[in-house]
Amino acid sequence: MKENKKSKKSVLSKAESVLDLATGTLGALPNITLYGTAALEIDNFKSLMDFSPDTVRVNTSDGIVRIDGINLRLAFMTDESISVRGDIRNLSFE
Repeated sequence: MKENKKSKKSVLSKAESVLDLATGTLGALPNITLYGTAALEIDNFKSLMDFSPDTVRVNTSDGIVRIDGINLRLAFMTDESISVRGDIRNLSFE
């Protein structure tokens, strides 16, 4: 089973290289896009763990992403993506 996962990752890595794509684009790794200090989007997330106007914690396959700020709010959330808006002050990984 582990060998199959490694093989799949290897194929995806090679495809990303050949297509000149960023690492993790074709896999299930989270993709985080920060738009200045006003917005953040995470693709390929697992779940929303905590939410308050000053802290948002999102579980991903690569660990927990913590967003700290002022007046944070969820702009949208789908099965695959989540968007946080507000005055983002800090982004960290737990």
